Amino acid sequence: MLAMEEGMAMPDDAHAGELAPPGEEMDRPNAQQSMSPEDMMQQKITENRLTSAEDLLSRLHPVAAHFPIALLLVAALAELALMVRPTLGLETTIRFLVAGGAIGAVVAALLGWFAGGWRLLDRSENLAIHRWNGTTIAILSLLAWWVAARGKGRGALRLLLALIAAALIVQGYFGGEMVHGPNHMGIM
Repeated sequence: MLAMEEGMAMPDDAHAGELAPPGEEMDRPNAQQSMSPEDMMQQKITENRLTSAEDLLSRLHPVAAHFPIALLLVAALAELALMVRPTLGLETTIRFLVAGGAIGAVVAALLGWFAGGWRLLDRSENLAIHRWNGTTIAILSLLAWWVAARGKGRGALRLLLALIAAALIVQGYFGGEMVHGPNHMGIM
């Protein structure tokens, strides 16, 4: 896998059993012939060393992002259950889930800004959508927390939770695009 990541894999049209004609060598990078898998692993370890506190914060973004996603989606599901059965008494639970999700969303968004860089415009359309959608989710989550804490009427909270749930689906898709590449879900 490391050889493939480093671009040292054989071309698609080459086959494992194929030999070059006498006097000609196969078109393979010299690094593959001289670097052992252990050396490649050590090179990757060296490349992945932390360089600063900002580097550490940027690497925490994927870890921090999943917790608020779960809390906010469960809050939306609990609100949906409350719509179906108002006697469930989930109001306090929903407030707790929204509060935790909002705090986590703000932390994840801030760490995402460290990961993507502190700029307003991006060369990558995926990164731009992911950055601004994540920032919007954090803002909407804080607003939902404020609405839930007031406890007056559920319409605004339901609308906010529906918007947040939809935005989280979009956010997950574009995050996956950046990590796993284009068409990572195989739907195109």
